Amino acid sequence: MLLDEIADYLSTGGIGTVGTTLFKGYMPELPDTVMAVYESGGRAPYRAMRGAAGQAVAERPRVQVVARAATYDYASARTAINDVVRRLDGAGDFTQNGVRYLWVAATQSPFVMGRDDQGRVKIAVNFDVVKELSTA
Repeated sequence: MLLDEIADYLSTGGIGTVGTTLFKGYMPELPDTVMAVYESGGRAPYRAMRGAAGQAVAERPRVQVVARAATYDYASARTAINDVVRRLDGAGDFTQNGVRYLWVAATQSPFVMGRDDQGRVKIAVNFDVVKELSTA
């Protein structure tokens, strides 16, 4: 699944530990310094005239990665999200968990989402993804 693959790709690149500092689909209250990967609306799949008219040959989902740091620690959150951008932006032709990824690209520079009720800053970045169809 998309979130598993992206989280594992980040983790194998030294960015977070899945289930400890890197989470899929949610951001827990603790620890303070944490990242989360979310699936968001993507684009229409690529289609081709293979086998049946209009058959999709590649998916184009979008993911968002959010970094949060301890109270008022903007620099740590910014460093974490910059590491994510360096790992994902421009990544292409890699296989993660048996799924081939053709291209990943940031849709914009990282941006501040604001602070939560405990003053912890959250910084996010969105990525367009092109990948082969998942079987699950």
